[in-house]
Amino acid sequence: MKTRIITSILLCIILIPVVIVPQLVTVFEMLVILFTILASIEVLNMFDKQKKMPLGIKILSVIMTLALYSSIIDSFAICSNTLVVRVLNLVGFQLSMYLTLAIIFLCLISCMIFVHDFDASDVGKCFTEVLYIGISFASFTILRSYGIRFIIYLLMITVATDVFALVFGINFGKHKMAPTISPKKSWEGAIGGTAVALVIGFLFLFFYPYMAPAFHDGNNLNFFAGVFEYEFFSKAGLVIFMILLTLCMSICSQIGDLVASKMKRTYGIKDFSNIFPGHGGVLDRFDSALFTSTIFLVFLQVGTIVFPILLGAI
Repeated sequence: MKTRIITSILLCIILIPVVIVPQLVTVFEMLVILFTILASIEVLNMFDKQKKMPLGIKILSVIMTLALYSSIIDSFAICSNTLVVRVLNLVGFQLSMYLTLAIIFLCLISCMIFVHDFDASDVGKCFTEVLYIGISFASFTILRSYGIRFIIYLLMITVATDVFALVFGINFGKHKMAPTISPKKSWEGAIGGTAVALVIGFLFLFFYPYMAPAFHDGNNLNFFAGVFEYEFFSKAGLVIFMILLTLCMSICSQIGDLVASKMKRTYGIKDFSNIFPGHGGVLDRFDSALFTSTIFLVFLQVGTIVFPILLGAI
């Protein structure tokens, strides 16, 4: 427990400034790229528990993960000033997400011919790793490009859900939620964690206009300013919208945690790695946030299409 607490303090000291200080955005992106590589290696090493993966395939998978990560970021106009896009522009290269996916798919299925004992199941494993890690970390970076507030909101929800699910689970947990995946998780813990996260997330969204000057150089803006507008909501409708969004985020956070737990249980490992003493690996520490970041980004993209249509219909 002492080691876990010390690691948590060190992570907070390092990560909080990197996440919230605008001047450190390049450092944030470099750290995300490093975590992308480490998470890829963690998943690939996990696959070794059932069948040893050739080193060449591992290196290729990491490269393909970075390629997918970069192509997704390059496809978002909001990310035009990110480190990845600046580097691509510097070398005069543009990455198409669809072309990148096609090349990844062709490379992997071709490996069945050119790599001994590399079969269709191995293709599926590598493709899963590339998609899982590449999309998750790219989503996290894109949310940061939309604004620091999106990352803060995301982390508030996922951390509150995780911490208070543990607290409620230890004190009140009697009904197992997913005994074959994560025996320690209970419905009482899940509900308690979501309830607390719901209150925290809702209050952050509701009172954000009063905090906005700290994030927008003194300007009073709503939370989704620059993404889509929701002025057409009534006050009651706005409250319902905020509650449903936060509820969805908290539930997705727990699903992301269970997805990672299912993978570890399938391959018989306790942690993905030992990078963070007392916490495990990159995926052990950030599994919920990564999964939820993808859901959140999908919501924002759908919202940019649906909300203007609703606004025009009113």
